[in-house]
Amino acid sequence: MQNDLEKIEKNKKSAIVQTRVISSFKSTLQQVYNKELPLDHIIFLYAAAAGFLMSLFGIGYNIWRGLGVFMLPVFVVYLVLNFAGVMYSVVTKHWYRAALFVVGGSVFFLIPFLWFTIGGVTGSTAPVMLTGGLCIALVFKGRVRTGMLTAQAIMLVAFIALEYHIPDIFIPYSDRTEQYADLAFGMTMSLVVNSVLAYTVMEEYARVRDEKTHLARRLEHLSQTDALTGLYNRRFLSASIDEEMRWAYETGSQLTLCILDIDHFKNINDTYGHEYGDEVLINIAKIMKAGLTEEEIFGRYGGEEFVVLFPGKTPAEALPTVQTLCDQVQTYTWSHGKPVTLSGGLSGYIKGISYSDFLEAADKNLYRAKREGRNRVIYR
Repeated sequence: MQNDLEKIEKNKKSAIVQTRVISSFKSTLQQVYNKELPLDHIIFLYAAAAGFLMSLFGIGYNIWRGLGVFMLPVFVVYLVLNFAGVMYSVVTKHWYRAALFVVGGSVFFLIPFLWFTIGGVTGSTAPVMLTGGLCIALVFKGRVRTGMLTAQAIMLVAFIALEYHIPDIFIPYSDRTEQYADLAFGMTMSLVVNSVLAYTVMEEYARVRDEKTHLARRLEHLSQTDALTGLYNRRFLSASIDEEMRWAYETGSQLTLCILDIDHFKNINDTYGHEYGDEVLINIAKIMKAGLTEEEIFGRYGGEEFVVLFPGKTPAEALPTVQTLCDQVQTYTWSHGKPVTLSGGLSGYIKGISYSDFLEAADKNLYRAKREGRNRVIYR
């Protein structure tokens, strides 16, 4: 009875382990398909897949050609160790150690074996060795990458030198058909793998570049916009005013600046709370977005002040648009049931006027509108 319970418990644990392994493997495949893994991790998995193909081809080729029983165990052992390394990386998520084992085994164990058993430098192993070097360069970093590439380069030169001095050190092809069939397979496989690696690297480069571009644009947008209203902020508006003044100076075109201020905004905050004050600012921003066009440059200048810049227009030409905007704010259905009004001051650009004088002229007209009773726009 005790033995039966122990067997049942072991079977349950085994089933749980199998389920976890299968789930991890499926998750890894899904991450590869969705390109969610780092580039070096993906390249490692591709290299492992290429190692599987090489092993299977070697086993099949050995059996077909009857090359000798001493070669078959090498391919079987490499296939098992390669599979074990991949499964270790999938289950433990420690793929870098597995990469050292799998890629290192391919470059420093399987490829040298193939070099001396299938044609030497005249065979298909040379292009495969170059592919192995490419995998090392893409998967590993720092001293590990430098050391492995240096060791592979020394190994390649040593193999060629050995063949030169000891021509019989490798097993030659039995005939030209066998040699060129193997060359066709080896070079085709190397071309396919190198192409896949290059495509993967370029695709990842393009993705990272696009992400950086998007992030840069996003950061630039955030640096230019007001967090509460989504309108342009003071920094952007100041730069735009300066730029438009230069353009007006060079071309002689008209330019009008308007500063709008919410009447009694402090009382709104004190009476209904700062959250409602924020709601007023947000709704005015929505009204401005709906009522103004791309020709105007507008935003929140700070606090309860908004700025609208009218390139190509005089104050008299810009006044109707500003007045319509103020009327829309006043007639908006505010949740506290009382109208919100704006006061505004306009100034027209005069050639040679300074930046501070241009703003001060609009600001003086704004405060004049405040003194004369608010809810009005003045530009003279």
